[in-house]
Amino acid sequence: MAAPSEGDAASLLPDLPGGPLQAYRARASFCWKELALFLEGEDMLRLKKSIFSALEDDPLFARSRGHELSLEKHRELTFLRCKRVLGRALLRVEDMVRNPLSVLTLITCLGTYDWSLAQKFLLHLLVFGFAIYKSGSERHLEYLPKILSMEIFGCFAVTEVSHGSNAKAIRTTAHYDPATEEFILHSPDFEAAKFWVGNMGKTATHAVVFAQLYTPGGRCHGLHSFLVQIRNPKTLLPMPGVMVGDIGKKLGLNGIDNGFAMFHKVRIPRRALLNQTGDVTPEGTYVTPFKDAKQRFGASLNNLSMGRAIIVAMSVVNLKLAVSIALRFSATRRQFGPTDEEEVPVLEYQTQRWRLLPYLAAVYALDHFSKWLFLNLAEFQQGLMGTDRSTRQAELGREIHALVSGSKPLASWTAQRGIQECREACGGHGYLAVNRLGDLRNENDPNCTYEGDNNVLLQQTSGYLLGLLELRLQGGARLESPLGTVDFLEAYPDILDQRFSCPSVAGCLESSVPLAAYEWLVCYLLRESVQKVNQEKRSGSSDFEARNNSQVYRCRSLALAFLELTVVRRFHEYVHQPGVPPPLRATLQRLSALYALWSLNQHTALLYRGGYFSDEQAGKMIENTILNLCAQGSPWRFAGVARHTDFVSQQLKDDAVALVDVIAPPDFILDSPIGRADGELYKNLWTAVLQESKVLERASWWAEFPASKTHVESLKSRL
Repeated sequence: MAAPSEGDAASLLPDLPGGPLQAYRARASFCWKELALFLEGEDMLRLKKSIFSALEDDPLFARSRGHELSLEKHRELTFLRCKRVLGRALLRVEDMVRNPLSVLTLITCLGTYDWSLAQKFLLHLLVFGFAIYKSGSERHLEYLPKILSMEIFGCFAVTEVSHGSNAKAIRTTAHYDPATEEFILHSPDFEAAKFWVGNMGKTATHAVVFAQLYTPGGRCHGLHSFLVQIRNPKTLLPMPGVMVGDIGKKLGLNGIDNGFAMFHKVRIPRRALLNQTGDVTPEGTYVTPFKDAKQRFGASLNNLSMGRAIIVAMSVVNLKLAVSIALRFSATRRQFGPTDEEEVPVLEYQTQRWRLLPYLAAVYALDHFSKWLFLNLAEFQQGLMGTDRSTRQAELGREIHALVSGSKPLASWTAQRGIQECREACGGHGYLAVNRLGDLRNENDPNCTYEGDNNVLLQQTSGYLLGLLELRLQGGARLESPLGTVDFLEAYPDILDQRFSCPSVAGCLESSVPLAAYEWLVCYLLRESVQKVNQEKRSGSSDFEARNNSQVYRCRSLALAFLELTVVRRFHEYVHQPGVPPPLRATLQRLSALYALWSLNQHTALLYRGGYFSDEQAGKMIENTILNLCAQGSPWRFAGVARHTDFVSQQLKDDAVALVDVIAPPDFILDSPIGRADGELYKNLWTAVLQESKVLERASWWAEFPASKTHVESLKSRL
C-alpha cells in the first residue's frame, strides 16, 4: 500500500494529546499511525472518521452524565438516533456493494458508540432488509425504498417461546387458501409466540416471519419466511389478529425493544411469501428449485450466517474497547514500588501484563479473522443470489457455515472472559458504571446466545469435521476445502505421529511452532471424537444419542481447537506476508506468537495426555515464552536506577499503549474517563464523578425525616 502524504495522515489520524501516557508512547518500537494505515487502509479510516465525526457533531448523540433514562425514553432516543443515521446516509448502497467491509465498518462504528443503536440499525436495514432482498423476488423490491426511508420499520422473527436453536420445530403455521389466494398465519398457543425479536416490542411495523408452510391437503413443506405487516405505520397500533408487545427490561441493550407476537388466523396475500427457496402457485401447488429439502432449509436460514459473522466482529469491538480502557489505565495507575519514595505504573507488574496483553493480541488476531470471514461470506452470498450452483459453491457454503458456527462461540467467549479480566484489572475504578466496562460486559453477554447458543453451534463445526473424515474413510476423497482451512487434515495420520520439538524459548517465538501443535491437537481430538461416537454406536446408541454423548471433552473441544487453529493460521500468514512494512513486522509477529501460544496453553492437559508433550520442559517453555513476550523491552527506571531484564528484544509491554492507540476510538466514542487518550486518569475521573454524583445536592429522601426526631427514631418509624 502506498504511504499517504503527511497531510493525509494528519487529517486521518491527528496527533494524540500529551500527558502521562507519553512516556510509554515514546518507547514504542513502531509508529502507531503507520500500523493503523496498514491494517485499515485509507478508505476505511476515512469512513470511520466520517462516522465518528458525524456522531460527535450532532447534539442528538450527546453523552449524558448524572442521570439514567427511563426504559421508554431510552428506546425513544435509540429510535430517533437510528432514524438520524439512516437519514444522513453515512454509507451509500453502492459503497456497500463495492466494498462489503464498509458495511461491517459502519455497524461496528455505531456499536463502538452504542450497541443498542447499532443493533437497531442492523436489524432493520441489514437483517430485515437483506432478508427481503435475498429471500424474495422482484415482487418484493418495492419494499426496499420504504425500508431505506423508514416509511416502514422491520424485524426478523424466527425464535419462539419454546424453540430457538431447533428452528425446524418452529410451530407457527401458514396454511394456503386457494379460494382467496392468501396464507392464514396462526400461532397455536403461547409457546409458538415469536419471542425475543429485536425491534418488535415498540417500533416495528413489518416482520419477516418464519412459519411452517402448508398447502391444501395438509402437506407441510417446512420452514418458509413471509413478509407480514404487524402494525399500522401511522398509528403503530397492531393489525387485526396480531397481538404484539414488549418483553420488558433486559440485563443490557435496553435501547432495543425486544418483543413478542402472536397471530390469530391472520390472512396475508400469497405474494407475502418470500419465494426464493419455494413458492406456491395461485392454485396451491408448491414449487421449489431445490431437490434436497435439507439444502432448502439451509438456504432459508442462510441469513443467520451473516448475523453470526457480524456478532464475531461485535465481540471483537467489545474486547477492543475493554482492552483499550484497561491498558491506558494500567499505564497511568501507580501502585507500590521498589522504594517508598516512588510508585510505578501497574503495567510494570508481570501479573498485570500476563492478564491483559494476551487479550490485546487476541484483538488483533480475531479482528483480522473476522474481516477475512466476512469477506468470504459476502462472496458466497453473492454466488447464492446469482446462478452459481457449482460443487465448489456448495462446498464453500458448508465450510463457511462451519467457520461461522465455531467463530461466534470463540469470539464471544474470548470477549466475555477478556472484559471481565479488564474490569478486575482496573480494580474498584473498573466497577464504576461511568467507566463503561460494566456496560461492555452486559452488552457482550447476549452475543453468546442469540443467533444460536454457543454450545449448540459448536456441534455444527464438529459435525462438519467428522463428516469430512467419514467421506475420506468411505471413498478416499481428498480432505480439502475451498478456503483451505481443513487441507492440513490430508496428512492426518502423519500429523498424529508428530511430537513437540523446539530447542529453546527463542524458537517458540515463531508462531509456526504453535501452528504445528494445533494441527496435532485438532487431529488428536478428531480421532478421539470419532472413536467415542463409534463406541457409543457399538453400545447400541442411536446416531442422535451417540453424537449427544460425545460432545463434552471431545466434539466440543474439537470445534474450538479447530477455530483457534484457523485464527492462528490466518493471522500468522497475514503478518508474515512480504507486504508488511519492515518497521511493523516485529510487533505484529510478536502479537501473532503471543495469541497462538496463549491459546494453545489452555490445552496443555490434552497435549500431555495425547503424548505430544513428553516432559515438563515443553509446558514450561510455552509458559516462559508467553511471559517473555509480555516482558518489558527497554528497562524501566526506578528513582534513576535501571532495572535490567532478559529478553530485551521482546517489548510488547513497551508497545502496548501504541497498540491501543491503533485500535481505540476517539474519546467521545470510547466514553471512559479512565481510558481517555490524554492519560490524565484522576483529573478525568474527578470531572466524571462531579457530573455523576451531584455532590452539592442533598439526598431527596432526607427531607422525609421529621426534624424533631433523631435519625434512629426516624428509621424505626419507617419500619
